[in-house]
Amino acid sequence: MSSGNVLSSRTLRVAVELTGSGHHPAAIGAAGTRPISGADYWVELTADSADPLDLTSFPPDVVRIRATDLRGAQQERARVRAETLAAGRDPDSVTVLVDLEVLIAAEARTARKELALLDSALESPRTPESLQYVGTPVGLAGLIADIQAAGVADGVTLLPLTLPRVLEQLVDGTLPWLEQRGLVTSAEAVDEALRRLDLPRRQRELAS
Repeated sequence: MSSGNVLSSRTLRVAVELTGSGHHPAAIGAAGTRPISGADYWVELTADSADPLDLTSFPPDVVRIRATDLRGAQQERARVRAETLAAGRDPDSVTVLVDLEVLIAAEARTARKELALLDSALESPRTPESLQYVGTPVGLAGLIADIQAAGVADGVTLLPLTLPRVLEQLVDGTLPWLEQRGLVTSAEAVDEALRRLDLPRRQRELAS
């Protein structure tokens, strides 16, 4: 059986990339949005003190991929793992994260309406940069868990289409759902991500 396609037993990793007022090109100036403080910002939201992810490490210990569907993401992960093995390294030494555009709200229809409004401000239809999820925080959590469990990827880099509301929904809804099921532990870096948008830090439960 291919090492790239077996069901994954690896730790689930969740990162986020914050840019401007969000990754949607119409997010700038849209109602309720505001930009992050400082430069674009990538950070892992889940904690693994024994194996922290570092985009700048060499040889790389984390690889970001993009795909139009889950099968494509799984094939990309298998390719990365095969190339890692060919280079004489353990494929498990590299964490493969698939980019996932997200727009979430308390109700899925609210998220869909917000995306439709953003899209209507563009002169031509927008094509997602990678996988996309539009719905609720819990629905997103379930998708992230499935992506890792099925070996589609080792985790995700979330690309919020708007800020700051999507980040708040991630921190208040998506991460707690994953934590309650023992899949992740939120990192202290969550506080810094919130600070970039002048949002108050959240109270986290320490892992036992």
